[in-house]
Amino acid sequence: MYVRDDIDFLNFIPKQVSDQTKLVAFDIVSLYTTIPHNLGMEAISDWLSKNLELLGSRFYQMFVIESLKTNLENNIFVFNNKYYNQRKGTAMGTKVAPTYATLVLAYLETILYKRLQEEDIAFALYVKENWKRYLNDCFIFLERPIEDLIRFEKILNSLHKDIRFKMQVSNTELPFLDILLIKQTNI
Repeated sequence: MYVRDDIDFLNFIPKQVSDQTKLVAFDIVSLYTTIPHNLGMEAISDWLSKNLELLGSRFYQMFVIESLKTNLENNIFVFNNKYYNQRKGTAMGTKVAPTYATLVLAYLETILYKRLQEEDIAFALYVKENWKRYLNDCFIFLERPIEDLIRFEKILNSLHKDIRFKMQVSNTELPFLDILLIKQTNI
C-alpha cells in the first residue's frame, strides 16, 4: 500500500507484465489544502483508537486530538499584507502536514477496500495487493478490463466530496515519483 520512497517503489515493480497491463497513476489534487478538518479528525481518531499503545503513558488520545484541532483551526497566514485563517486543510510546509495527510489517505483507503469488497471481492484483493501510494501520488499496474478502471476511478472520487483523484493512464510509459516507467514488448 504505502511506499517510503522511489527506491521502495522500484522494489515493487514486477519483472514482467502482460501486453494488456495499463500503467495507471493518480494524483490527489491539492491534498493538503483540501482535507476538511472533520475528515482529518475522524481519520486521526480512528488511527489513534487502533494504535493506543503507540501513545504510551505520556499522552492521552484526547490531548492529541485537541492539539491537532487547535493546530488546524488556528493556522494564520499572510497574503498581500492581509491576514487569513485557513478554514480547511492543513498548511503545506508544516511538520504535521505529511503525517496528517498520510493518515487521512490511509483512512480513506480502508473505506475504499470496504466499498470494493461490497462490489467485487477479487478486484478488492487485487487493488489491495497492487495499489501503491507515496503521500498524494498513487500507482497501480492494472491487468483488468477498462470498465474496472473506470469504476475504480469513480469509487476513488466518491470517497469524499472534497478529495479528488486525477488519473493518468498509459499502455506504454508513465512517470511516477522520480521514475519513468516504460513497458517494453519482448525483443
